[in-house]
Amino acid sequence: MNNRLCTSVALLFGVLHIAYAQPGRQPMPEAAALEVPSDTKDRAEGLIKLDVMVTDAGGNPGAGLSATDLRLQENGREQKILSFDAFNGRALRSEPPVKIILLIDTFDVPPDLARDERNAVEFFLRKDGGRLPRPVSVFEFADSGLWTVTHPSGDGNALAHDIEHNNITQVRRNVPWHQGPGQMTNPSEYTFRALGTIATDERRRPGRKLLLWIGPRCCVGTGAAGGLKSDPGLFGTICWFSDLLREAHLVLYSLSTGENETDPGSQSYMDYVAGARSAREASPMNLYRKVLAVQSGGRVIDSGLDLEREIETCIREDGAFYRISFDPLPAEHLDDYHDLKVEVREPGLNARTNTGYYDQPYYSTDPFPVPRRVSIKQLQKILELDESDAEKAKQLTGLELTERLSERRLASLGQIAHGKRTRQQLRILADASSFLMPPAEEILTGAAPDAGEQGRMLAMTSTYLGTTIRKLPDLIARRTTVRYLETPMFPEDGVNYQPLHMTDGWTTSIRYSNGAEVTDEKARRLKVGDPELLTYGEFGPVLHGTLEDINKHGELTWSRWEQGSGGRVAVFRYVIPGDDLFYQVRVCCLPDGDGNQAFQRYPHYHGEIAIDPETGAILRLALQSDLKSTTPLSRSDIMIEYGPVEMGGRTYICPLRSVSIMRSRSIRTYRDWDEGFRLYGPYATMLNDINFSGYHIFRSNSRILTGFAPAEK
Repeated sequence: MNNRLCTSVALLFGVLHIAYAQPGRQPMPEAAALEVPSDTKDRAEGLIKLDVMVTDAGGNPGAGLSATDLRLQENGREQKILSFDAFNGRALRSEPPVKIILLIDTFDVPPDLARDERNAVEFFLRKDGGRLPRPVSVFEFADSGLWTVTHPSGDGNALAHDIEHNNITQVRRNVPWHQGPGQMTNPSEYTFRALGTIATDERRRPGRKLLLWIGPRCCVGTGAAGGLKSDPGLFGTICWFSDLLREAHLVLYSLSTGENETDPGSQSYMDYVAGARSAREASPMNLYRKVLAVQSGGRVIDSGLDLEREIETCIREDGAFYRISFDPLPAEHLDDYHDLKVEVREPGLNARTNTGYYDQPYYSTDPFPVPRRVSIKQLQKILELDESDAEKAKQLTGLELTERLSERRLASLGQIAHGKRTRQQLRILADASSFLMPPAEEILTGAAPDAGEQGRMLAMTSTYLGTTIRKLPDLIARRTTVRYLETPMFPEDGVNYQPLHMTDGWTTSIRYSNGAEVTDEKARRLKVGDPELLTYGEFGPVLHGTLEDINKHGELTWSRWEQGSGGRVAVFRYVIPGDDLFYQVRVCCLPDGDGNQAFQRYPHYHGEIAIDPETGAILRLALQSDLKSTTPLSRSDIMIEYGPVEMGGRTYICPLRSVSIMRSRSIRTYRDWDEGFRLYGPYATMLNDINFSGYHIFRSNSRILTGFAPAEK
């Protein structure tokens, strides 16, 4: 299996853009090519998504239910449903109509059974004059390989004609399994390759799919359960198919030609639908098509004497369904199988969905490994120990501060932090603490200003934004970016965890002219293994956007007096709960589709504004997102510090440094059976540390020279 991380975030106006790629993946698509959802309102959504089919006693879809009508249980414990969507089976917003896939399985079966399967499908397609209610895709799984009718069609007569005259295209060729070493050891393996091919292709397509597998009766062809050896890789394949069918929103229906539920052995699969818990329990029967049908939320049709009618019965479930999501319970180990059950509170209704899934320890939102939390005083004691630079830096990597480490305090600790590695870890700790409260000794005592004084300070801040910031001179500065990245752990692939560490750094020139911020940084193409994290907007757009949102939607309240580098600082807290905000979070790319789908939301946010009480100048702005969902992003924060800069004999308040932090789920490619699909992996944290320096006014001088005469020719 190969792992891929691919994440990007954009916060418009105060812009944080993040992308991450790993070996084996092509560069990220350009932003213009991304598929951005039309609905950008932030809402809660869980990591695990389930399609739920509700039917009454007559098999009719149960429509009109709400989230409170469903009850989800995981391992016998009631789970909180984080999102609920109702669909009518037809196109709705970004959800396409339910897709119907017919798979005719004639692999290794007698000619008469193969003929019966084709005839049943052709009869269904030609019924009602060949007018199908929706397009249908048709595949045939034969001895020679996997074949398909070229295009899905709503013309049943045309599809039936193509099947009858073998007007089909080969998708996958079957190499004769008996050719010896290096080839398949059993023909049943072709079954899983065929299903894997169809399902991984459907994983790239949105929407719910019903796959009707029309195959032979028990003990014939693929109806002969099992066939694979119980080797060490079997359990991994079982987990792979479980994840794939759920992620593809593919529901499997098993229909058997000429079978009767009273036939010996026809019900033996029921002993395996509970799911394999470990490699020791893994059996080839766990991959039997009937088992997969039940586990995917589909059905097993054993009374296949009237196959045409049974096909119609299954397709009746292409109507109303529900999609719910939840965040998993903590996993005790890798591939921890959890049972799932959805119940309908209304009597007489039955719900079917995936019967279980394989949970992972890194699905949890909790940090992994858990850091040791220390105060700044405890940190100082560690730095004072008589240890090598490498050993001291190693101790710091497992720490997390409980209070903000200011630049002034960091410089003081830097005097006792001997060694490049230790100082780098100190910088990471300081940046990661940027959104915390300062230590008690830096919080000044004194009464809070009354409402009139607070109003005066905020009025000066408004004037400062409207005049001083907008009238900054044309200037040039150096922007030095240092990039830090956390490498997540993929235990099943032997990828070890690596905490935040420096991966890149560069310096560019930035020019502020006529109120616009321009950088000379050329478009940086992602190299293999090269993360991308760009920020801009510190010279005003972030400030203006935040204050505008506070005025329109938010609430600004007094917090405290704080000791700043130049004296007393007034700190206000704000909360922005409204909609239609300037603050946008955009994540690229999601595991769905072809890997070019973006997640775009306008989340609520909160933070702090620290101002100079004498001038109204903003000295520090912290902005933290309040994301309702932890997928794909659990954190996206930005902090900017401003201070006095002398240029041209005058002093201006300009950006001095900026910190951006995001934490998102990585993307992994999960491979088996020569196929692969994307799904979420462990969290990865990215941190951008930016410093501004080398300020000078950008101007040009000219003078007129008198007495100049052009040279004679």
